[in-house]
Amino acid sequence: LAQATARELDELWLRAMIEHHQGAVEMAEAQLRNGSYFLATASAQDIIDRQGKEIDEMTTLLGQ
Repeated sequence: LAQATARELDELWLRAMIEHHQGAVEMAEAQLRNGSYFLATASAQDIIDRQGKEIDEMTTLLGQ
């Protein structure tokens, strides 16, 4: 990372954040499938909606 250009660092950061967000979406989807606590389920749907949108935005920034 120390030798990465600013552009390379941006790309690495975006890719890491996309992967991180995808993990959050997967966990939230599991909560919707298997959870029973209303507030956790409501929060899970919010996570899916917000993080999904952010994944789309970051993917666009990467030009994919």
